[in-house]
Amino acid sequence: MPHQIKNPVLIILLFGLFGILLAACDSASTSSPVSQANSTVASTTTQSLATTSLATTTTVPFTTIVSTVAPPATVAATTIVPATLVPATTAPTTIAATTVVPATTNAPTPTIQTAVDTSKPRYIAAMRATKYSSQGIQLGALYEQTGQYKANLISYESDGLKISGLMYVPAGNGPFPLALVNHGYFDPSNYGPGWDTLRELRFFAANGYVTIASDYRNYGSSSKGDNTIQPGYTHDILNLIEAAKQTSYIDKNKITIMGHSMGGEITLDVLVVSRDIKVAALFGSMSASSEDNYYARRDLYHSQDTGQFAAYYGTPATNPDSYIKQSPLTYFKDINVPVEVNIGTNDTTTPPIWSQKIYDALKAAGKTTEFYTYPGEGHSLNGAAFNLAMQRTLAFFNKAIGR
Repeated sequence: MPHQIKNPVLIILLFGLFGILLAACDSASTSSPVSQANSTVASTTTQSLATTSLATTTTVPFTTIVSTVAPPATVAATTIVPATLVPATTAPTTIAATTVVPATTNAPTPTIQTAVDTSKPRYIAAMRATKYSSQGIQLGALYEQTGQYKANLISYESDGLKISGLMYVPAGNGPFPLALVNHGYFDPSNYGPGWDTLRELRFFAANGYVTIASDYRNYGSSSKGDNTIQPGYTHDILNLIEAAKQTSYIDKNKITIMGHSMGGEITLDVLVVSRDIKVAALFGSMSASSEDNYYARRDLYHSQDTGQFAAYYGTPATNPDSYIKQSPLTYFKDINVPVEVNIGTNDTTTPPIWSQKIYDALKAAGKTTEFYTYPGEGHSLNGAAFNLAMQRTLAFFNKAIGR
């Protein structure tokens, strides 16, 4: 038989203890409003921190990227300058950045005396005061003939000397524009007609120009004459212009000129002396500064004539005024025709800085000019570079003469 609790007090105590235990269990299983509020705040704070952390993670890299990208103005300054200086071609920025020389560096403002000094034959004022004339162009032996042109050896008179050369005449009826093509330096004993000019002669003749390359005095079949004290080669081109103007199939109002190396130096002389030229192009030209050319001939080319030259004209150190008076650069303000300048970036014979200075000085004088560099090309342009230069020059000439 089960055991029975008979003491009433004990029974009451047991029931009271049981009630307390039940109340404690209910309290443990139910959260208070404060606890719920604290839980909500904690949850919100955690979510907010997570959101802030995410925003920081995504924003910081963006800020970093923006701060390291060069401003558009910086990019423009690096990439646009070569295009401005070198239309339609890509010039290495290093050349554009390191070879730009202020036009005033070697172009002092001429004094009144400089402008009129005719005391020495190489002074530009003296060349301007000289009267040029010729008896016309005499045709010699046939050189070559195609369906596009006919070429003959020629001769003409210059300062009482007989000067030989080569002339191409296009097929068809004239009058034709004239392109004078001036060759660079060779040892006169190792030279033949068309040297340094034949490609240009043929190209422009095939495109409708009469083309003439003078041999100059001392070259080819020409008479001997001075080109040290006298500006003989320049005289030979200025007299050739007069001879060409007497030729019926040449349009005397459309005379153009180009020159390579020493031929560029001659071309620059002609540009500041003659008013018959309508447009010009230079290729690997000598400097427009006679001072530059004197030192190059003495120290780079080791010319035997510099001693005689310096004995008469002085040196840039002993008679700087003399070199100002004979520099085409001094008279760039008087050039009134467009001038195209071309140079190979690897030219070690006529430093590219000379071509850059010519271009800069022409621009500073407010002249129409274009400047083209040919990356990797040396003193003479070849292959695709030569073809490109010819196409550019033809377009430049045609535009200038309205063709």
